[in-house]
Amino acid sequence: MKRVDGVTFKIDQPSADLSNRTPELVVQWDGAKLGITGSEMMKHLLDTEPRINLSRGTGMRGGNMASSIGVVPYQMMPGEEKIVADRLYAVLSHPPKMEQPAVPSGTPASVAGVWDVHIDFVNLGVDHSFALEQDGTKLMGTHHGEFATGDVNGSVAANTVRFQSSLGTEGTRVSFQFTGTADAGKMSGTVALGEYGEARWTAVKHPYRTGGGRRG
Repeated sequence: MKRVDGVTFKIDQPSADLSNRTPELVVQWDGAKLGITGSEMMKHLLDTEPRINLSRGTGMRGGNMASSIGVVPYQMMPGEEKIVADRLYAVLSHPPKMEQPAVPSGTPASVAGVWDVHIDFVNLGVDHSFALEQDGTKLMGTHHGEFATGDVNGSVAANTVRFQSSLGTEGTRVSFQFTGTADAGKMSGTVALGEYGEARWTAVKHPYRTGGGRRG
């Protein structure tokens, strides 16, 4: 993959106190330049043959196109690293034509503020929160999970929201790709979780501005 212009690498070593000490190879590039984002590549490799399950995929259209994927060698057999390397090189050097999501027209909805978020998985639900800032159509902020926090970046087009985050948990990271709609202090939609599938999410906005602190 070093032959692909603009692709860089790093190896993240796990902390010594974790029982799962598997290192992660992180591959990074400019999604706008190569024509494919990390989240698109993760889905593409899950849907095509040979099927490859990456540990993460970041970068989304309409938001931050800085893209990355993660490769964890846990449970890989000798020789499979060559299959993965060849496949990643093939996709990055000749990315498939990706379907562009339609961009709604109209004044961007105002979503800056603190939001109580509920995510419904197949067998359980969890409560998270967002603290969002907005600059026109651009979104940024913080995603607070049960045990970790991560940065949010994305966009607003009319009443459609798209944003992503990544939270560390049990020695790995889980990528969240939120899409949905916003209306009258509420948001709802779906969230793609990479190898963990998809879930539904809803959010209710607090009646005060970001930075005001929680009432208690």
